[in-house]
Amino acid sequence: PRFAYQPALDGVRALAVAVVLLFHADVPGFGGGYVGVSVFFTLSGFLITTLLIREHERHDRIDTAGFYARRAKRPLPASAVCLLAVIGLSMLGAWDQVEHLRRDVWAAALQVFNWLRLTGDTSYGDLFAAPSPVLHFWSLAIEEQFYLVFPLLLVGLWSLTKGRKAW
Repeated sequence: PRFAYQPALDGVRALAVAVVLLFHADVPGFGGGYVGVSVFFTLSGFLITTLLIREHERHDRIDTAGFYARRAKRPLPASAVCLLAVIGLSMLGAWDQVEHLRRDVWAAALQVFNWLRLTGDTSYGDLFAAPSPVLHFWSLAIEEQFYLVFPLLLVGLWSLTKGRKAW
């Protein structure tokens, strides 16, 4: 059976995003913005896993190229517009105080901003002293890396268990 559209899940995702926005707006009582991120990631993982399982059940395979094309159509156009706006505004002098803006933009464009932050030489306090306009790309990078690796992991698991009823 086809996985039907679930409008309630859009509502849960909207609430998760709202919690994150309220956290960033310093609204009292919303100090746990990471809960919203966690809910969003969990829900995305559930939806992607369900779609991949259903596709495998219907066709006995996963069209990974099609999967990656569909995933790219969702966040990448808006990300590109955001990064182009950051580049344009930085050329006009915005974010002059951000020490490694060029590096940050490249890491955001290549979907590795989370790794840059993990391996970077900045402290937690530095994040708030002169915040990069692309800080939010850490979560997008994690999501895109999940989308890159997880279908391949499932394809590998299915090939190892072919013919078994493990699934």
